[in-house]
Amino acid sequence: MLIRVQGTNLDLSDELYAFVKEKLNDAFRALGDLDRDPVQVDVELEETTRRHPQELEDQRRYRAEANVTVPGRLIRAEGSADTLQQSVVEMKHRLTREIREWREKMIDERREGARRAKVELGEEIEAEQYEGLGDEYEDRYVEELGEFGAEKSEEEERESGEASP
Repeated sequence: MLIRVQGTNLDLSDELYAFVKEKLNDAFRALGDLDRDPVQVDVELEETTRRHPQELEDQRRYRAEANVTVPGRLIRAEGSADTLQQSVVEMKHRLTREIREWREKMIDERREGARRAKVELGEEIEAEQYEGLGDEYEDRYVEELGEFGAEKSEEEERESGEASP
C-alpha cells in the first residue's frame, strides 16, 4: 500500500504523518484478506483560508481528503472539523464505510458468478446422477408418490365426511 500525504497551507510533521498512517491502517482493516499491494492512497490535508466568512460559515477550519485507488474503483472520502486531527478521524470513518461497501459489492459479484456457474454445472451433474438409474427406481418412486397421494385422499375423505353431517 502506497500512501502519499500532501499539505496545503500547513506544514507536515513526522507526528502528523504517523497519525494519518495509523488512521488509514484502521480504515483498511475493512479490506480483510485482500491484497493491499495495488492500493494507492493520496491524502490531502488543508487549512482553509476562509476568505469570505459570511458565505462559508458552515465550513470548518481544517479539511482532510483521501482518494484511494483500489482495483477497479476510486474511493473518495472527506472530513472537515475545527482541528486537523478531528478532520482526519472524520475522513477515516467515511473511508471505512466506503471501503466496506466496495468490499461487500465485490464479494456479492463473486458469489453471483459462482451461483451462475453452479446452476449451469448443476444441471449437468444432476443429469449424470440419474443416468445410471434403471426403471426399477422410477417405478418405486411412482409407487411412493401414489401411496402418499392415496393417504392424503383417504384423510381428505374422512375430514369431508366428518364435516358434512
